[in-house]
Amino acid sequence: MSEKYFRGKITFINNDRKKATIEYVTNNKVKSIQAVIDDKQQEKYVQLKLIKKAHRFLVGDNVKFIIKKSAANVFFADHILYEYNNALEVLVEKAALTNKFLGYIKIVDDKYFIKEIDSYLFFPLHLSKFEIAPDVAETEKLVSFKMMNTDKPDKISAELYNHNYTKGFLTAIKQSKKEEAIRAVVSKITPFGIFVLLAESNIECKIAITETLLEKIQSEEIKIGSELQVKIKHLTADRIVIELV
Repeated sequence: MSEKYFRGKITFINNDRKKATIEYVTNNKVKSIQAVIDDKQQEKYVQLKLIKKAHRFLVGDNVKFIIKKSAANVFFADHILYEYNNALEVLVEKAALTNKFLGYIKIVDDKYFIKEIDSYLFFPLHLSKFEIAPDVAETEKLVSFKMMNTDKPDKISAELYNHNYTKGFLTAIKQSKKEEAIRAVVSKITPFGIFVLLAESNIECKIAITETLLEKIQSEEIKIGSELQVKIKHLTADRIVIELV
């Protein structure tokens, strides 16, 4: 086949096999063709300067491609280049007004995704370090989620509205709200910080090394196993910052 580009739309993606089906029109006939959409292909296109950066393909993506024939005499789509996705643009516009959607959790290669119920678009599911990952049974339930990084279409992800946090993190939330002193045990000492385990929550946090702390470490006033009094200075779903009391 010549290096002629065709235009079509991705109608199906098999995330397990890293393959997609592209529907296109030629000679007034609707046809479909298979394509490989793995990361290696995208990196190859970046090196060939066909694209500036790798794209994570979604159902509904409008693409252009070249038709080639394999050694097994089967036609396939090659050099798949993303152009636009109207369905994604609609969701991004909706997110700007009311960022709440419904979908199903999907597990692909031990990675978590959300499949939006109307568009069938897949978005990576962001789980915080203190969040319990969904199990297979939960993939059958309809969940509410919000879209994140909507200003960067190639980095859009999903976050659940109802989080299943670990018991330790829920304890840390209570300790943070009460602004109470927490007993902590030194678990590790490095040139960059002292690592401690917080009592009750058993969460490991780091205290940055200061000149005063360095003197206490050098004098062995602080060593592995030492008990300190700390409090939570800042807490998010991904990070806990503590300070000495």
